[in-house]
Amino acid sequence: MKKNLSIYFVLLLSAFFLLSCGSSEEEVYTPSPYAFITSFSIDDIRSEYPAFTSEGVDTVVTKTVSMETVAFTINQATGEIYNNDSLLYATDVTKVVINMSVQGVPAIYVDSTDSYSNFTSNDSIDFSKPRKFRVYAGDGEYHKDYTISINVHQVEPEMMVWTRYSAVEGVSPVRVLERGDEMFLFGIDGNGAAVVAVTAADDAESWSGAAITELPVEALGTVTLFGGKFYAVSAGDVYLSADGITWSVAATGTGAVAVIGASDEAGELWVAGEQGLLCSNDGVSFNVTESLPADFPLYGVSVASYPLNHNKGIIRYMLVGYTTEAKDGGVSVWSKLSSEDKWVCYDNADNSYPCPALEGVAVVRYNGYLYALGGAGNVGGTEVGAFGSFYVSKDNGIVWKENQSFYQRLPKELAVGSAPFAVAVDSKNYMWIIKSGENGGVWKGIINRLGFNK
Repeated sequence: MKKNLSIYFVLLLSAFFLLSCGSSEEEVYTPSPYAFITSFSIDDIRSEYPAFTSEGVDTVVTKTVSMETVAFTINQATGEIYNNDSLLYATDVTKVVINMSVQGVPAIYVDSTDSYSNFTSNDSIDFSKPRKFRVYAGDGEYHKDYTISINVHQVEPEMMVWTRYSAVEGVSPVRVLERGDEMFLFGIDGNGAAVVAVTAADDAESWSGAAITELPVEALGTVTLFGGKFYAVSAGDVYLSADGITWSVAATGTGAVAVIGASDEAGELWVAGEQGLLCSNDGVSFNVTESLPADFPLYGVSVASYPLNHNKGIIRYMLVGYTTEAKDGGVSVWSKLSSEDKWVCYDNADNSYPCPALEGVAVVRYNGYLYALGGAGNVGGTEVGAFGSFYVSKDNGIVWKENQSFYQRLPKELAVGSAPFAVAVDSKNYMWIIKSGENGGVWKGIINRLGFNK
């Protein structure tokens, strides 16, 4: 109901006057000169939310979501009230019951500057757009306006959204890495020669290619980044490049055939080969730390290194690869902490969920976990098609389970053959999948919430 503000305050002050007259002479009512909101919260909301059936069919579920932990910021300087953490995607905020404490006269819900509706705590309010509230001081000399917003996610935070770009012309991908604000794709051209293509990390279309010099083609699968430079190994030699194009031998006689770890935080570059497992702090001088363990993976190796959640000063190295050059049989998973002396193999003898043996299996660190993907292969004794699902390990490489979430899926276009591919995760939480072949292309994907502004 709309009313004139002046009439409201005549009635309001009259009520205060009558109350003061009915009290003893010693009790004199003094109207408050203050006007502001001191606390704000909302009641639980019952709403319809999108969901999926077990068959992956779109549906809708109705549920009540607790708002008890939803915190609102009150900015007295700007007169804004809002929730920093947005409510669940699709939450209905057209009928919201609010709770607030006020210093001064109880709040008045304002539709415009010259009309209002009285507000009571049982009112439900449409917050599909920001609403204005006005609080008056008891003496009628001052008022303060607030704009109250209830923020709701406009996209499903857990949904992984993919964008497809054109294939990188003339390059069969082997390895893709981010350096600075650029992505480097190492691969093989139509003549079997090593090439590298480069694009800005925010531009997956404009690749510029160049022939690689002085790096054997077989070393492309070992290229890694350490100290801002590219390293690779082949036939016992360690190669170095500042631009990814021109390479030179940085260390010889190491016997290395695989790069098994690299961490700028720990200042360590690890390689493995005939002499054993070697470590370097400068990419030039390598020291043998232990002899080559039995069944250590040297082929089709994927490497991830990241700090521990509870101690950022300790780096965990994760290594997934094959023990035979033919890359047959199951993959082997090894790990090492920068505070430890030895690499450790995860025994899969009694593991019901080992790392999947996929063609060209690649493992990346994403969303706080390890993600494996690849071509056709064998998972737990069952043959699976190419690029059908992510396999995720939430315990640093021990247990790997197929991601059943309908929110995080690989692009359907990938599931056509096991053509060469490369995968990487960039510093902005985008996963890059670059695939060659008839249905090739460049895919960039991100879980929506990983791209939200903090």
